[in-house]
Amino acid sequence: MTDGPNDEQSPPIAGVLELLKALDDADVAYCHWKSNEAIHRTLSAENDLDLLVERADGPRFDAVLDELGYRTANTSAHRHVPGMVDHYRYDHDAGRMIHVQAHYQLVLGDDMTKNFRLPLEAPYLASRRPAGPIPVPELEFEYLIFILRMVIKHTALDAQAARVGRLGLSERRELIHLAERADSTRLDELRREHTPFVSAAMLERCIAAIQPKSGRLQRAKAGRELAAVLQPYSREPAMTDLTLKTVRRFRRKREGSDPISRRRPERGGLLVAIVGSDGSGKSSAVDALTTTFGRHFPTYRFHLGKPPRSLTSRGIGKVVRTLRRLTGSRSETPDLGFYLLHALQARDRLAAFTEARRHAARGALVICDRMPMADIHTMDAPKGEPQLGPTPGRLARWLAAYEVRAYRAIGPADTTIVLRVEPEIAVARRVEQDADFVRGRAAEVWGHDWRPPVVVVDASAPHADVLGEVHRIVWDAL
Repeated sequence: MTDGPNDEQSPPIAGVLELLKALDDADVAYCHWKSNEAIHRTLSAENDLDLLVERADGPRFDAVLDELGYRTANTSAHRHVPGMVDHYRYDHDAGRMIHVQAHYQLVLGDDMTKNFRLPLEAPYLASRRPAGPIPVPELEFEYLIFILRMVIKHTALDAQAARVGRLGLSERRELIHLAERADSTRLDELRREHTPFVSAAMLERCIAAIQPKSGRLQRAKAGRELAAVLQPYSREPAMTDLTLKTVRRFRRKREGSDPISRRRPERGGLLVAIVGSDGSGKSSAVDALTTTFGRHFPTYRFHLGKPPRSLTSRGIGKVVRTLRRLTGSRSETPDLGFYLLHALQARDRLAAFTEARRHAARGALVICDRMPMADIHTMDAPKGEPQLGPTPGRLARWLAAYEVRAYRAIGPADTTIVLRVEPEIAVARRVEQDADFVRGRAAEVWGHDWRPPVVVVDASAPHADVLGEVHRIVWDAL
């Protein structure tokens, strides 16, 4: 759940309201089962929609989401939590993703493992009541489950060692919201009926353990006591769970990634190329796509126009530039250094493309700024072969041929989007660059006869409209 101010409430977005109405019309039994203190953030799609769904209604639930254009995404096999399915839809009108996390089982635990499942779905759903357009569970029932979730998630010694031993800001707000409104008598009735393995005294210790001023030892004792009585409801033994948590925390710290980044579109990854001249808005489009989709899926960006240079390229480039400085040779002169540097640049572009393609093959979304195109010669195209004289040297001829082979090995992308802008508009947008240079590149893209599967976007349209269209194209491709 996203932390944020609680006094400025964003209005619900139409896409979420459409989903909730469709679920009601299909007679699907469900409720928003947690984090209802910030239900307004759920209705505005700022938070995930955590929906507990009646298992028997799963087919109707899936049919509704499929009809509305939602796509399923999966975690890697070793991180998959049984009973949880992630669905996504890009809402074009709101300009944001809607993330529905369907829970068919009440699963709780540390974020690294979610090791416990309480078989209380039926009574939890039976307690639901309307809260505006979305049903929520009985407040005392939600409070009971919240207490157990927070103790398991935050109080164990390994959680404290990992610096997640305290409730986050939004969780503290949720604690206050539930505690101030819950009826203690009703809370105890629910405890005795549904979690009799948790004594009244143990529940009090659990409540005390998640308070802001609780001590480390107090938290650790409560966590150990609750984990012991919940062992019959665990997927893995305690030592296995601890080992998995430790390993996964280490990997996340090393890789700098969040568990959400492991959710990959069920239909596979996608390599997207954004092509266009200077002034067409390529970089803005790449930035926007990476930000929007990178919050939900593993997303990578590559600049194939300026690929990372290999050690070989950097070393040889330095030697060539030094020799040119000493001899007074110009960089555009088709000498041996000219052919060598362009061959190395082609090699670097091919290496970057290969890495990008591998990420996509593993299920990631890859956004490429520029992509060599066979019929576009002013950008990202072989430079050596057109410069070969009538009697080129053998090495120059070999380097030029190598450059051509490297470019032929690049592409195509799964989806290619061409941002097409009139040359004079491109020149007006890039006043800091040479006008003839910008005009020439834009004219080639503008005048080319683009054919499907390439998708052409009018980049002279208002910026927001261009970004909206680019998002739509990528989402439809996913």
